[in-house]
Amino acid sequence: MSTGRARSLAVGIGLGVLMAGIAAASAAYRDADCVRCHRSQVEAMAKGGGKHVDVGCTSCHDGHPPEVRKPYPVCTGCHEPHSADPSAADCAACHRAHAPKRVAYAVGVPSAACGACHQDALAQLGASTTKHGRLSCGVCHRAEHGATMGCGDCHGRLHPEAIMARFAGCADCHHTAHDLNHWPAKP
Repeated sequence: MSTGRARSLAVGIGLGVLMAGIAAASAAYRDADCVRCHRSQVEAMAKGGGKHVDVGCTSCHDGHPPEVRKPYPVCTGCHEPHSADPSAADCAACHRAHAPKRVAYAVGVPSAACGACHQDALAQLGASTTKHGRLSCGVCHRAEHGATMGCGDCHGRLHPEAIMARFAGCADCHHTAHDLNHWPAKP
C-alpha cells in the first residue's frame, strides 16, 4: 500500500470515529434528561404542542448551553412561513415554542401576519375608513386565535337599552368590525 493511500485510509478511519463520537454525544441528550430540568416545557408541549408532541426534544434543540450557545431551531426549517420574510421574532409573536397550537397575539403583531390566512378580513379592515382600519388585529383578537372581544369592551353601551334590546348584536346594524357600515348588496 502506498504512503498516500495509507494516509487517506487513516484520515477516513479517523473521520469515521469522530462522526461516531458526535452521534453518540448527540444521542446522549435524551428527552428523559431534558425533563429533569425542563418539566414545565414538556407539560406545555403535551397540552398544546400539536404535531411537535411526536418529536423528541433533540429533534429541535441542538445541544444545550453552555456547550451550544443558542440551541434553538429556526421555525422555518420545518414549517412554511406565514409571510414572505419571517423572522424568529415573527413566529414567537403568536406561537409559544413549547405550545405552538396555543396561538395568542400581542397588540403589536403586524396585521399582515394574520392576513396570511385571513386575507378577506385584512382587505376589509385595510379599506375601512373607520378607526378600526388603523388598529392591528391583535387589539381585538389578543386572547387566543379565534377569540374576539365584544364591541362593548372598548365602546361600552353606545345606544339606549330600548335599541339594544331589539337587536342580537352590533353586527345587526353595523355589519362587521372589519367593515363597519358597509353591508353586502342584497340579491
